[in-house]
Amino acid sequence: MKRMLSVIVPYLFVFLFVYTAYAKLTDHAAFASVLSKSVIIGAQAEAFAWLIPLSELAISLLLVIPKTVRAGLYASLTLMLGFTAYLIIMIQVQQNLPCHCGGVISRMTWGQHIGFNTGWIMLAVLALKPGLLSIGTIKARLYTFKHQFNHLFHSSNSAS
Repeated sequence: MKRMLSVIVPYLFVFLFVYTAYAKLTDHAAFASVLSKSVIIGAQAEAFAWLIPLSELAISLLLVIPKTVRAGLYASLTLMLGFTAYLIIMIQVQQNLPCHCGGVISRMTWGQHIGFNTGWIMLAVLALKPGLLSIGTIKARLYTFKHQFNHLFHSSNSAS
């Protein structure tokens, strides 16, 4: 399972990034126009309209070169964290939210998009740290949590 994640996840990211970059570049004017309506990006829309899809393509290249896969996964994680932070901020600061995602993803609600991104963030983390899913790791963390919880519970009872 661990090995499978570290092999499959990079290619899933390549598919995602190439697909969305293609959609953004083939309708570049519309993508830049939607970005210009963002209160955060606004005047820098044209630069971001090139920077985002080119970054997605560059990260995809990192992900298909064996020696740079790990760097590509870290870059993927960073990009997805950035996109998700942007979405959360946009929900807080702007009433009429423009969607500037590529392809089918642009049909998602903002909440669905945050969930979608969170799934990709989790995939990147699991590909980078596959031991997080091991039974031994899970048992050890549950034991530690139980031990700390019991300690807190018994400490508060002895204080009364």
